[in-house]
Amino acid sequence: MAECINLATCPFFNDKMSSMPVTANILKKRLCQTDNTNCARFMVFQALGKGNVPSNLFPHQIEDVQEIINKAKSATGQA
Repeated sequence: MAECINLATCPFFNDKMSSMPVTANILKKRLCQTDNTNCARFMVFQALGKGNVPSNLFPHQIEDVQEIINKAKSATGQA
């Protein structure tokens, strides 16, 4: 897979998030510029749309993805 389609507006990729991890550049190379299929932000984007990606979600927080999706769907009655 190529670069993520959300690079231009992604707060993580553009260093707009507070508390950026020390490994941010490695994550950007691996998840943003090479294969975004394991990016938590991209997973939520695909499932719920751009407006539903939590501003504080980092790409490596995959363990939080399903909970975010489930909460959003139950809030809209889609569960």
